[in-house]
Amino acid sequence: MDLIRQNKVDMPETEQIIYSELAVAEFPKLKDYLVTEVGYPKDEIGIITGATSKNQRIAIQNDFNKGKIKVIIGSEAIQEGMNLQENTSDLYLLSLPYNFTSLRQVEGRAWRQGNKWENVRINFMLTNDSIDVFMLQKLQAKQSRYLEAMKKGANVVDISDINTQELKTSIITNPETRADIEIELMKKRIESDKNRLNADSAFVLRKYEDFLKIKEKVGRALETYNTAKQLAGEDGPNSDYWKSMLPYRLQNIEEAKAEVSKTIQNLEQKGVNVTEIENQTAFSETKIVKLDKMLEDLPSIREKMVSQYHREKQEKLKANEARDHIKEREKENRSLFSASTSSKINIDAENKISTSPKLKQKEELTQEIYSGRKR
Repeated sequence: MDLIRQNKVDMPETEQIIYSELAVAEFPKLKDYLVTEVGYPKDEIGIITGATSKNQRIAIQNDFNKGKIKVIIGSEAIQEGMNLQENTSDLYLLSLPYNFTSLRQVEGRAWRQGNKWENVRINFMLTNDSIDVFMLQKLQAKQSRYLEAMKKGANVVDISDINTQELKTSIITNPETRADIEIELMKKRIESDKNRLNADSAFVLRKYEDFLKIKEKVGRALETYNTAKQLAGEDGPNSDYWKSMLPYRLQNIEEAKAEVSKTIQNLEQKGVNVTEIENQTAFSETKIVKLDKMLEDLPSIREKMVSQYHREKQEKLKANEARDHIKEREKENRSLFSASTSSKINIDAENKISTSPKLKQKEELTQEIYSGRKR
């Protein structure tokens, strides 16, 4: 709300949109706050939800584009079929859509052709110690891939310099919680790698089951030969018999070896290299042992993480004490919303957005902002 208030001071002619898919029943409270605390007249705030009739939506849309309404508080009902871009400078997302297509639809209410401003600012209001940052990371990754598939040279939003790792640091304020999340992610990656290696080994081994069975014949033939050789060397009535059996046992070994060679040739014709399979299996087994060791080490890694994150939290708190978000917004307004402003990305990660006790629930929020040329 402080950011909306600063925009009202710096750019009274602009309009702003507040979007949320959650807590739609609380929209009237947001309107009351904007009226009583920020200073907007009641008729300059519009609310659009699923319960708003088509005629009411059109009337609010027209008044918004004419400048009679300065702030719209909207739900999913504004995603499609509404043109709210003519004089919009800021869009505040209080909750994140569940897919990037919906995100683009919401952004399109403000960031599109027909807006008088060179730049439009998208503000993601992310809650501390929540999954918001991870959801945003997924959405932006999908959106980035989509944008890369578009024609080169098109005016698109560049999100390449949004550092999601830094955002995690900003949003997960509890060192233990953050360490638990990181360790859980590491555990899942390690277990995923281990499962993949086991699956690959099983798949490879199935390819040359015949080879293994034939190879076992060589082992059995060697075993029977060694037994006969041992018995032939002993003094006894049957030693001559066992001596006579040795050539046959040797022949069995050679036949088994020949069968192994033939099986190898057959596998090679099918594109299976026995030597590579054995090397790959040995490599996988070595990797699995290392992964098991990594899993065993996770508790000690967590302890180190907790200590590190406690230090980082203290450093961050000291840095934030000297930060003035309102002054930053004032400066940004001068640079982004002037006639000569060019398209650029601007990120502002905040930890404290002041709210009024009248809103009942006070939360620490992190704001991420980017701006881009209208499309």
